[in-house]
Amino acid sequence: MNSQLTLRAAVRGMTSLSVMSLGLVACTSVDSTEHCVETRYGKVVNERMSTGLNPTILTTATCFTMTERNYPAAGQKEMITAQTQDPITVEGDVAIVYKFDPATINTVFVEKRTPEAAEAEILNGIREGYRNALSSWTIAEIFQNRAALSDSVRAHIQRKIGNRAIITNVFVRDIKAPQSIEQARIAAAQQAQVLDKAQKQFTIDSVNARAQVMTAQASAEAKRLEAASYATNPALLQLEIAKANADGLARACAGPAVTTCVIGGTTADIGMLRRP
Repeated sequence: MNSQLTLRAAVRGMTSLSVMSLGLVACTSVDSTEHCVETRYGKVVNERMSTGLNPTILTTATCFTMTERNYPAAGQKEMITAQTQDPITVEGDVAIVYKFDPATINTVFVEKRTPEAAEAEILNGIREGYRNALSSWTIAEIFQNRAALSDSVRAHIQRKIGNRAIITNVFVRDIKAPQSIEQARIAAAQQAQVLDKAQKQFTIDSVNARAQVMTAQASAEAKRLEAASYATNPALLQLEIAKANADGLARACAGPAVTTCVIGGTTADIGMLRRP
């Protein structure tokens, strides 16, 4: 009797465990960063499942991650070949940050059904948008204005993928031109530096020369005005002569070694001055 009771209890325990396991298997956990669409035999029965555990006994949940995604994935690198307007074939290392648009995610699900299919189309749009952008730029423009190039690539990619996703950022990390073009570009940049230095030195020399000319002109003008002043006022000329003579006399008798200074006298006068 006891063995039968024990067996029945064990069976009931196993049944309860099975029911609980079945219940857990028939539930889908939805994260707050996800947008999950619930379908039954392919028909949408819930466009957006609530966050947490959702019973999905006879239904299927398809979930899209709504946070930002990176292309290429972290640690990876993809060089995209494109032709410039010239045309020159270049390789570009581009990084894209994108995310699904909450306003159009249900349309994306209806058209693509899986996140993988939707992302594959987005990545193809990224590659083609990048190529379309570079086709409107010359090789010289690409290296002259990298920031504007990134904006152009972003606009072309967004136009290509439409409203399936939002391109939040674009990083043009590297552009590789053919070796011959790259060498010519470097040589041109070096020559431009030499020319710039020469032009700056020419400007400096021109300013210095102009300053010397202006100084000479000012000096000549001052002398002309001085001569004109003397010509119109002879007394001023006599005054300048007197000042020059007085200055000369002062300098003639200056100095610590001079004990006797006779100006305008004779040798005899000097001798008389020396007589005790």
